[in-house]
Amino acid sequence: MLEFRQGHHQPGENMKITLDDVAKEAGVSRATVDRVLNKRGNVKEATVDRVFRALYSTRYLIEPEDTEKPPSSYIFDFVFPVAKTKYFETFAEEIKNFGKIFASMKAEVRVHTVVGFDPQVLADKLLEVGENTDGIAFVALDHPIVRDAVRNLSDQGIGVISLVSDISSQERLAYVGIDNRSAGRTAGLLMGRFLTASERKKVAVFVGSHSYRGHEEREAGFKSMIRERFPRFRVLEMPEVLDDDAKSLEHARELLAEEKDLACIYNVGGGTLGIAQALEESGHQDDIVFVAHELNDATRRLLVNGTLDAVINQDIKQEVYSAVDILLNYKLGDELMLGVQQPKVEIYLSENIY
Repeated sequence: MLEFRQGHHQPGENMKITLDDVAKEAGVSRATVDRVLNKRGNVKEATVDRVFRALYSTRYLIEPEDTEKPPSSYIFDFVFPVAKTKYFETFAEEIKNFGKIFASMKAEVRVHTVVGFDPQVLADKLLEVGENTDGIAFVALDHPIVRDAVRNLSDQGIGVISLVSDISSQERLAYVGIDNRSAGRTAGLLMGRFLTASERKKVAVFVGSHSYRGHEEREAGFKSMIRERFPRFRVLEMPEVLDDDAKSLEHARELLAEEKDLACIYNVGGGTLGIAQALEESGHQDDIVFVAHELNDATRRLLVNGTLDAVINQDIKQEVYSAVDILLNYKLGDELMLGVQQPKVEIYLSENIY
């Protein structure tokens, strides 16, 4: 039997959270919350999802009745690429912030890094981590070597989740991240609406790497929206920038020098700061629409000063929490997606970032 005890609004901030608080957040009765937590059934799936979302948002912790917290029962590992941007460092920070919450779920969560864009290095790391783990979440490169490593881990009974970017492998348990094709189509729709009165005809798409399925899906979604709704525009394809600000700066400078009819730049991955620098250097930050991904301190500043027109974002906290939830469900033999909320495509403009 579980005892319902103190939770946290923010990691490290002590506040008394009750079942009534969770019920109010979910818009259900206290009895319904109790039934969901103790898996008594007779609760609609949509209601179960609302309750788990409320548990997540209120940081409600469930601990055993014993006064001494038992050691973690499961070890879960996250594997992130070392990128030129600091995007994946944010995931590591959130995992650290969630440490007490994960401990209450009987899970120890560890973080590993690998050199980016190298499938062999990634596959080797997955197999190495797999020697002592109960489950793995990783940012996937969709490559045969990586898929083979996932298959090997699955054969050993180790649950594997692709995070942020998916992999075409039937052996992985689940994908946690936004619908990247939808994100690309959203960027295309925003761009087209922004450019209703523009006479310019060219739009440029910057891609981090086609080895990321997520980047390919965003690019494909963007192009499909342009073909369907805004066929007067011509899409210019840029070289891969490998999420590197220096590379994106170099290619953006060349682009701006050569293309005088450029209306918009869409960056599907990292390297946003380099493109922004090139726009500001050339004085085109006000007359070329710029849409990119991921809201952070740097992109927030670019939205405020007008260099960036829109940011497509995903909730990192939710992705980290959901990945651990899925791995835990797998180990406990529960329904895999019980209580799991997939992140939605979020749109940020200068007026709604605070």
